[in-house]
Amino acid sequence: MSNNQKTKVMPRSKISKKSKENDSIFGKCASVFVTLYNRACKVFFPSNIKCLICGDDLKQKQDIEVCDKCKCKLHFITESECCARCGSVISGQGKFCLNCQKGDTEFDIARSVFIYDGEIKHLIAGLKYNNKPYISRTLSNYIAQKFTELKWQADLIIPVPLSDARRKWRGYNQAQLLAEGVSDKLGIPVNTETLVKIKDTDQQVNLSSDERRKNLKDCFKVIDKYAVRGKRILLIDDVMTTGSTASACAHELKKAHADRVMVLTIAHGKTEIPTEKGIKAQEIFENL
Repeated sequence: MSNNQKTKVMPRSKISKKSKENDSIFGKCASVFVTLYNRACKVFFPSNIKCLICGDDLKQKQDIEVCDKCKCKLHFITESECCARCGSVISGQGKFCLNCQKGDTEFDIARSVFIYDGEIKHLIAGLKYNNKPYISRTLSNYIAQKFTELKWQADLIIPVPLSDARRKWRGYNQAQLLAEGVSDKLGIPVNTETLVKIKDTDQQVNLSSDERRKNLKDCFKVIDKYAVRGKRILLIDDVMTTGSTASACAHELKKAHADRVMVLTIAHGKTEIPTEKGIKAQEIFENL
């Protein structure tokens, strides 16, 4: 074979550079598409017109686009029925669920607006999986209301981050949309750059608590410690189940010397976690 016929092999460094350029171009195109899509949603799905759940016309302009009839179907979580620390619905006497009594959480306090079922489950699915970012307007208003009711104080709002791969696949980070909506309502600055997810992880849905913790180990990082040092952080996400994601984020924020990490989510996916007193009462009942 002559020299002219030999196959030219591109140096690895050039291949890597070319790959990064392609990723950058793809990322920019995806960003432009998402921006245009969100603008289109505002035109075709303007706020304050129809109920997001039943589709009926709303009687008046309102921040929360849910009619009175549908609001009655939503399962709000009250302070009297939830764990004083993680916000999960508990069964039995006592202020803290068994998980929090064991010291498994690294955030200071967490609350959720709803139980993750029924209509709220459908709304969150629409936001996360069905390309309906406009739903975040209503859900973020519910979170802002909860924050005001709790009388918490925060210096900075941070959304739970997505990996780059997951964000590109979905087109946006639903937690970021919620955080930005809460920021607009409360006037608290939002930071979407400081806490990042540095590796992609398996889906959490079918994992146990221990598996979730292992899955999330070392996957978050604070890249600007000065942005959170001494700050009271309000961490925003869509759903809390075991609290593993919030704890993993709080761990990194506390390492960067955040003063306090509070967590607010739209819904809590685990109901009736027992208290230690509740377990003992059940054992006594069963032995009668």
